[in-house]
Amino acid sequence: MRPDPIEALAADFDGATVLVTGGCGFIGSHLVETLVSVGAHVSVLDNLRDGTPANLASVRDMVQIEIGDVRDLSCVKRVIEHCRPDLVFHLAANASVPRSVEEPKYDFETNSMGTFNVLNALQITNLQSKVVLASSGAVYGQPDVFPITEHTLIAPISPYGASKAGAELTSRMFSQVFGVPVVIARVFNTYGPRMARFVILDFLRKLQQNPAVLDVLGDGQQKRDFTFVTDTVQGLLLLAARGEATEAYNISFGSSTSVTEIAHKLIATLKLTDQTRIVYTGSSWPGDAQRWEVSIDKLAQLGYVPAVGLDDGLGQTIQWFQTGP
Repeated sequence: MRPDPIEALAADFDGATVLVTGGCGFIGSHLVETLVSVGAHVSVLDNLRDGTPANLASVRDMVQIEIGDVRDLSCVKRVIEHCRPDLVFHLAANASVPRSVEEPKYDFETNSMGTFNVLNALQITNLQSKVVLASSGAVYGQPDVFPITEHTLIAPISPYGASKAGAELTSRMFSQVFGVPVVIARVFNTYGPRMARFVILDFLRKLQQNPAVLDVLGDGQQKRDFTFVTDTVQGLLLLAARGEATEAYNISFGSSTSVTEIAHKLIATLKLTDQTRIVYTGSSWPGDAQRWEVSIDKLAQLGYVPAVGLDDGLGQTIQWFQTGP
């Protein structure tokens, strides 16, 4: 039997003091639960725009939740001075390409300036906390050479991707100039229980409302590398334990699937094959990348092994959705 990758990392976090920004959100809440399970002392900073304390119901009595915004330096500094973390997972962000097009100012204030505030607060507080920055595959834009490696040119095509690229540059500067050790996690399409948006949840909602027709944006041939949330958490923990400062690492499953394939898998699992007709809109939103095929070799060298396949992950996500997300 293959060893549990999280259990293998437990000793690295047992007794550690950890701050998770965005810890009430989708990925953040799963990360917080895992950290608590391996013995870490966890504080969370979240403005609750996308997250909710209900996501942390299972560990609520073991976590300190601070309501605040990473755009507010004084708030960030106060939280850091209070918890004095050994380790910071910086996940607080606007994580929506369409919303970044609608609200580019908020996107840059949160993703770029928010990252500056977290790192600046650590620097002026004279803490040597290691930071894992949750960046995004969106920094690559739409490459024309595959697979996407960490050496692929950064060329974002959305405000979201550009704001994350700004966060990466800021973090490298803080590492090199001020000695704040920051590891960069380029997270791709994560899905699973508690997800608040993205294509899988969008399809499930549409099929719930009208199982006869499923509208699919674009031509359905957009390819994504879908990663179950527990595997994304595994990747983040590995980077905290073994990642090198200033280095970037892709976190993904390592296998691409088209949006149409996802639609058919969901329809089949929901036993709607003979009922649902797929209709393609012919266009998607501005900044939507059409193809991602991702190399995870660099992270695999640290011990990363994705554990949840697409069929299993979709099954768990459907079960969560049907019991009331």
